Amino acid sequence: MSAGSILRSAFGAALVVNAVPHGVSGVQGRPFPSPFGDPAGVGMSPPLVNVGWSAANAIAGSLLLRRGIRSPGEAAAATVGAVAMAAVIAYHFGDVMKGGMGLRTPRVAGAGGPPRALVKATEPIATALAGHRSFPLWAVIHHRGRKSGTAYALPVAVIPTSDPALILIGLPWGAETNWARNVIAAGEATLTWKGSEHATTSPRLLSPVEAATLAKPLFRSIVKRMPAAIVMHTA
Repeated sequence: MSAGSILRSAFGAALVVNAVPHGVSGVQGRPFPSPFGDPAGVGMSPPLVNVGWSAANAIAGSLLLRRGIRSPGEAAAATVGAVAMAAVIAYHFGDVMKGGMGLRTPRVAGAGGPPRALVKATEPIATALAGHRSFPLWAVIHHRGRKSGTAYALPVAVIPTSDPALILIGLPWGAETNWARNVIAAGEATLTWKGSEHATTSPRLLSPVEAATLAKPLFRSIVKRMPAAIVMHTA
């Protein structure tokens, strides 16, 4: 089992789940938000556009899953990918249908994190799997509030790097993410990863370009799409 097979399982399952709402709306002849709407993901697209987008997701997901689920780690990754995508689209399209902007809602300066409803929807499955040896792409980071001193444990996605002494974590919600600010302020954190505890030091925020140079080739395009990342050294 490799990080690549874990990633393929997660993304493949996520794409198959994403095909469902677009395909169902399309075959029912109903307009539905798609990436081709205005604004993207919020504006309505015609049924045929949604049928095409559903087919594209289903085909891409099937290609990623064509080798099947052959290990507990891949099964866990596929479960996480499917559940996480279901939670994301439930939050996003639910808000859009109410007249909101879903995940495109402008973030308040200093908010430092994803929508609370999205966190609550995805946190249970992430917490259950993060840190286990069979799921190396997720870990649990232990940190303290920089003002309150309260201890926190949060599931995070670890990006494989070419240097085993470095821990790279993407920040899809930006450099103002609260846990990242706590770790930077403390100058250290403990990571539960691959079934064991890892002490880390010297945390530093990186731009997408800097982070991509540290990531393994398979993950560089993903890292470049994130607004920021944080890198730490194993003690």
